[in-house]
Amino acid sequence: MTRYLKHARPLAGALALVVGWTLAAPPAFAAEPAPGPITAAATAKVEAVPAATLAQAAPTTPAAKAGSAAAPATTGEKPFLKTTKGAIALVLLAGTLGYMGYSMSHDRIKSPAK
Repeated sequence: MTRYLKHARPLAGALALVVGWTLAAPPAFAAEPAPGPITAAATAKVEAVPAATLAQAAPTTPAAKAGSAAAPATTGEKPFLKTTKGAIALVLLAGTLGYMGYSMSHDRIKSPAK
């Protein structure tokens, strides 16, 4: 029994240290980062462009209806399960579940707990 507990104390100490560091570190979203020169230059460039140009450059996609959340993003795209890869995935899943059921019912281990 002592063979298995020989490394327990160092592992518990390392785990406590990692958890302590995790809880002591401030989250990344706590402080707003200071804008750098690239951010300032990009903001100035966008503000210099006329609003009409920005409105023309914006993509005009029709808003999706509230009831059609399951519709594909593009009109020519098929759902995954209707593609060849989806059909192969379904066949493999069915075969795996079938073999699992067969192997569970034909298990050779006979124990009173089972």
